[in-house]
Amino acid sequence: MIRRRREPVYRTSSGFVLNLDDDQRHLLRRLIGEVRELITTGSSDDAKMRRLFPPAYTDDDALDSEYQRLMREELVASRLSSISVIDDFLAATDGRTMSTAEVEAFASCLNAVRLILGTLLGVADDADEPDDPQSPDFALYQYLSWLVDSAVNALMTR
Repeated sequence: MIRRRREPVYRTSSGFVLNLDDDQRHLLRRLIGEVRELITTGSSDDAKMRRLFPPAYTDDDALDSEYQRLMREELVASRLSSISVIDDFLAATDGRTMSTAEVEAFASCLNAVRLILGTLLGVADDADEPDDPQSPDFALYQYLSWLVDSAVNALMTR
């Protein structure tokens, strides 16, 4: 008997399984592609970019400028690397399991999408509700939150 799992990400003895259909994978690839586009062409003054790369020092502009000068390139490269790993994994049709690093990249990528969408919806933190909690965008925000939560829970499972 085959047991169907409801969790989109779960651990097995051979790695992690991503339980998503082709439409879900296509949606996630499109969304992380949009994040890649924003990261590579967006302005640091854009609210979405500020949400992805928040200031390290909110009370000292000089310190924050120095931090951004030293770290920005590495932070961008890390995000783009995670996007590349997950885009490749989502595009694959071989049904292989995910490694711990891939699950971490998956959670990071989807959280980036979630942060940007939350910014567009006016969600400042998890306690805030958008103006229209019935909107399709908020449903997508909740879906992404569920996927990130599933990935984190799978990583914590022994």
